[in-house]
Amino acid sequence: MSGPNPLRNEYTIDTPENVTFGYDVAGIGSRFIGALIDSVLIAAGLFMLNLLVSAILAAVAENTDAITGFDQDPGWQAGLVLALFALLNFGLFWGYYIFFELIWNGQTPGKRAAGTRVVRLDGGTAGFTEIAIRNLLRIVDFLPAAYSLGLVVMFFNSNARRLGDLAAGTLVVRQGKEIRLEMLGGVRPSPATGALATPSSGGDPLARFPHIRRLTGEDYALIRDLLSRQMYTNGVDPQLVQRLAYAVALKLQTPTPAGDWRQCRSFLNDVAEAYRRHGTG
Repeated sequence: MSGPNPLRNEYTIDTPENVTFGYDVAGIGSRFIGALIDSVLIAAGLFMLNLLVSAILAAVAENTDAITGFDQDPGWQAGLVLALFALLNFGLFWGYYIFFELIWNGQTPGKRAAGTRVVRLDGGTAGFTEIAIRNLLRIVDFLPAAYSLGLVVMFFNSNARRLGDLAAGTLVVRQGKEIRLEMLGGVRPSPATGALATPSSGGDPLARFPHIRRLTGEDYALIRDLLSRQMYTNGVDPQLVQRLAYAVALKLQTPTPAGDWRQCRSFLNDVAEAYRRHGTG
C-alpha cells in the first residue's frame, strides 16, 4: 500500500495481484459541505425533538399540583420525560452518523450530497467497528469548538484525515459518478471477439489494450469500486463481474474473457492497470 500522489491528491492501493488503483481523497472543502448538511439535518431533528418534549412537559404540567407549581416539583412523569429526552438527544447526535454510514456504505445524507464516502485504508467497506470508532471520537475533533482540532489535524495530514479517521483506520474519498450495473444487463460475450484463455502476466498493457483511452474516468471508477468490493468484502455477485468484463472488452475491442468469473476479475485487474498507466495520458 502506498501513499497519495500529491499532484492528483490520490490515495493508491496495491492489490495482492500487483494491480494498483486509486481513490481521489476528499478535501477539506467537500468534507465541510457534507458536515454542514449533516449538521443542519441533526439540528432540525433536535429542534423537532425539543418541540415534542416541550408539548409533553406542558401536558404533564397541567396535571401537577397547582399550589406546588410545576417549576418546583414537576413530578416523576416530567423527570422521566426529561431522562428520555436526554437519551434520545444523545442517540440522535451519535446514532445519525453510525446508522447512515452503515446502511449507505460509508455515506450520510451530507456525504452523499457532497459526493464523498468513508472507506478503510485497504479500500474495503468500513464496518461497524471502524464507523463506531471514527464517530465516537468526533467529540475530540470538535474541541475546543466548531471542529477546530479536527480541521488542524486534517490540514497537516496528507490524506485530510481527522483524529477519528486515524484511530479507526479510515479515509474519506470522493465518490465517482454512479454508473448503474443494470445498464450492463444485456451484455454477453460475442463469438466474433474470441475468448481470452489466460490473463496477461506482464508486458506493456498498452500493447494488449491499444484502445484503452476509450475508457472514461467513470468506467475506471466502476471497475475500481467493483474490484475493491469483491476483493475485500466478497459482496459482489460474480455474474456482475462477468457482465462488466464483457462490456469493457467490447468497448476496448479486445477478446472477451472466458466464462469463469475469476478470469473476468483478472481481466478487469489488467484493464485497471492499463488505464492507470496509459488511459489518462
